[in-house]
Amino acid sequence: MLAIRIQTERGESYERPALGVLSHLVERIGADGDHFVIVERIVEDPDLYIQVWHDEGGDYQLEHRDGSGERHFQAYLPTAGEVVEVMARWARQEKGWDVGPGWQRLRLP
Repeated sequence: MLAIRIQTERGESYERPALGVLSHLVERIGADGDHFVIVERIVEDPDLYIQVWHDEGGDYQLEHRDGSGERHFQAYLPTAGEVVEVMARWARQEKGWDVGPGWQRLRLP
């Protein structure tokens, strides 16, 4: 089990899910009313999360925030499997979890 909380656009919420649940949810997104999955570690820090947005037929927009808005990044990945791998490594707090995707700082208005 992962020490995370997952929320979906559909309003579903999962706490301490198995990796298979995260995988299923990411693979499923892309249709109207079901575009995103937000993952937070089970700590009370609203500025620490990783999330993904997907429109059917397009790449997955993966974002992570590590504190302030200055530490908000995004990357685009072509497959759900790649997204799940990064999200799982983030959830486990593995060293180097963010190596691989072409992260760019996200500037919000």
